Amino acid sequence: MELPTTQAKWVIESMKLPWIDKIVVGQIPRELADTPNKTICRISEYLNEPTYYANATFKGWTIGVEVQIFYKLNSGIRALNNEIDLAREFVKNNWTIENSEDHIQDPDTRQVIKVFYFSKDLIIKESEN
Repeated sequence: MELPTTQAKWVIESMKLPWIDKIVVGQIPRELADTPNKTICRISEYLNEPTYYANATFKGWTIGVEVQIFYKLNSGIRALNNEIDLAREFVKNNWTIENSEDHIQDPDTRQVIKVFYFSKDLIIKESEN
């Protein structure tokens, strides 16, 4: 099974969103840091643990990702509509919206930043134990 960040990246890539210039898993590379002229979507893992305990073992696994969107300056996009579409796509792919943070502005780059937390429960089949 693929890592949570890879699964989340596939969800976002499948949407072919023209307003996202780059999707990054993990740390933003140095060459993309301080680039307020691009909208960057950063995906990182925040949850990865066993769940659904029964008969002295676990029957499931819970995964979670943090999705940060760094909007380019003066993008003129309709951010809320785009964010709703993104959240709906995650839900359609069996993820739960754990949290949707308020928009904030980076004091250095002045970019608007939006953060989501998505999680997903995976059921482990007996043959996978």
